Amino acid sequence: MAWTIPSADDFKGYFARDFNFAPDSDPDNLDYITDGDIDKAIAEAEINFNSALFGTDAQVNIVFFYLIAFYLVFNLQNSAKGISSQSKFPISANSVGGVSVSYQLPEKYSKDPMLSVYTQNGYGMKYLSLTMPFLVGNVGLQQGTTTWG
Repeated sequence: MAWTIPSADDFKGYFARDFNFAPDSDPDNLDYITDGDIDKAIAEAEINFNSALFGTDAQVNIVFFYLIAFYLVFNLQNSAKGISSQSKFPISANSVGGVSVSYQLPEKYSKDPMLSVYTQNGYGMKYLSLTMPFLVGNVGLQQGTTTWG
């Protein structure tokens, strides 16, 4: 059976404590996250997702939920700033007075144009943590076309 993309309701069930969803009595209240916001994030996540990398449908859903959450947060951050929205990379160093803060992204993320995007928020980082093990050494051989030498 083929994997079915989860719905906005499935997403809301999984992230019940993470987001403030619009109440059923006022589903279009833009002070909250609406089903339209979630549907937009689902459509965008679907573009960059390969369900064949993962195991069971339940595992696929969990990874996909984090990718949806990444796009949802990314979109909401952009929409909050509207035309003033800017792209920012994670902080590498910052100081105020006598206090300084610096963060260093691992090179495998910072030097990869696709992976570095997911470092923009915690949901993207969680998505990477769930996805990376499936990307390393994921090689298949087809009988009759490739042999071990």
